[in-house]
Amino acid sequence: MSRSVIDRGGTSYQLANSHLITTCATLAALILFVMVGAKVLPSAVGLAGAGQPALAVAFLLNIAIILFGWRRASELKDTLSALKTAEQEALDNAYRDHTTGLANRRALLRELERHAREAPGKGALILLDLDHFKKVNDLYGHAAGDELLKLVGDTIIAEIPSPSFAARIGGDEFAVIIADQAKAEDAAGKLVAALAAPLTVGSTRTQISVSAGISRLDRNLSPTDMLRRADVAMYSVKRSGRNGLAWFDGEMERQLHDRVALEEEVRVAIEADEFVPYFQPLISLDTGELNGFEVLARWRSPQRGIVEPAEFIEIAERSGQIGTLSMRVMEKAFVEAKDWPQELKLAVNISPIQFRDPQLAERIVKVLTETGFPARRLEVEITESSLMEDRAQALTIVQSLRNNGITIALDDFGTGYASLSQLHSLPFDRIKIDKSFINALGDNEQSAAIVETITALGKSLKVPITAEGVETGAIREQLAALGCSDAQGWYFGRAVAGHVASMKFTRQPDDSEAPADRDTRTAGKKW
Repeated sequence: MSRSVIDRGGTSYQLANSHLITTCATLAALILFVMVGAKVLPSAVGLAGAGQPALAVAFLLNIAIILFGWRRASELKDTLSALKTAEQEALDNAYRDHTTGLANRRALLRELERHAREAPGKGALILLDLDHFKKVNDLYGHAAGDELLKLVGDTIIAEIPSPSFAARIGGDEFAVIIADQAKAEDAAGKLVAALAAPLTVGSTRTQISVSAGISRLDRNLSPTDMLRRADVAMYSVKRSGRNGLAWFDGEMERQLHDRVALEEEVRVAIEADEFVPYFQPLISLDTGELNGFEVLARWRSPQRGIVEPAEFIEIAERSGQIGTLSMRVMEKAFVEAKDWPQELKLAVNISPIQFRDPQLAERIVKVLTETGFPARRLEVEITESSLMEDRAQALTIVQSLRNNGITIALDDFGTGYASLSQLHSLPFDRIKIDKSFINALGDNEQSAAIVETITALGKSLKVPITAEGVETGAIREQLAALGCSDAQGWYFGRAVAGHVASMKFTRQPDDSEAPADRDTRTAGKKW
């Protein structure tokens, strides 16, 4: 590090030069002192020579220069030593995670590059991601979260074989380089088991789990690519239920290639304006009237046809494209629905990723202003996870939206662990019960009890309750009896394009229709 600073002509270089010059000057003065002293001293003792006073003055000046130079050289040496210490501390800071004491992401990438160069094909990389780590932060505070991360770091150091390299690479992700590839799976298994055991954080006992992905080190891959392979393997564990491990393999390679290709397709599709809004009806269970629509994105691909959100939303989120996609679909929906009956509201989903943008509220209000769509007709649906990453910023965004006349719905209620705390901290305008409870309503007593509890909670808070995923008339009647105010689902109709939706709520009754059709179609506002 010091050499690199000197090479760049920084402060160390300047001080080193100054130290060198001062030292040389002092040595020169010392030599001159010896030469002058050799002449002055004998003459001074014999009191001879007319030029002796001048030589005596020069002799004294040399003594002064030597003393000054020696002191200056000493000061510069101390300063240079302190600067080198500071540079070493800066080096440590640049490559060290302060919470855990482990190396950081930058150090890991450097070590991967070194290991692939010096020991190609002999090592493995383990990527570890803590499952449900946010629960600890949200329930016990960030100090407890930091303490847990420190415990995890200590556990990793205690469990991995030597020689190994451990790092915390960000958030709740850790990485380990195992020098012996044959020991990688055993090491990962020990880490998964050790981190699944209960841990004491402060005065609280908590339990987490970890998902681990393993990739072989390859000199033909960049450090970023090796890390990405381990990341793909780790996410395969997440998708299969967490708390386990998996090696990166050929099938994952294909999936990775497909994912990268799909990311590019999504990017091109956004630029080509291929994403469009579809509208799913929201129905009043009391009157059977149409209250509005939930806006759902569809990809109208020339090659793939109409693509459902499940195939592209996660890709858009992970590639950082969800914000642009969401705003364009929202803008199109506002334009289409602006002249629909003014009592019909539009509900739009906002991804938790979008809440990382502090300007989110301003962007939504800007789209409303540009399209002329009334803010009172917009309802923004957010999930509990939207409030978890940066709670203060998320609450500021939500409050800003409400201040502009936009209503807020808490989506997928009942699936999170902090639902009641969310209701206490922020007055939502609507609660939506997750469809997983609605689907099991007729068969599962526990689900029925949860739905009944949520509807009772809504009544006490004077907040309307919407049920998602209604697929049968029997469930519709049961929800109405429990006190749900609104519902949506295939029973009432699938999401359709805007022109189809407008035709359905404006067409007149047709007496030739079968009774079942008349029960589920609109007659004016009836759906």
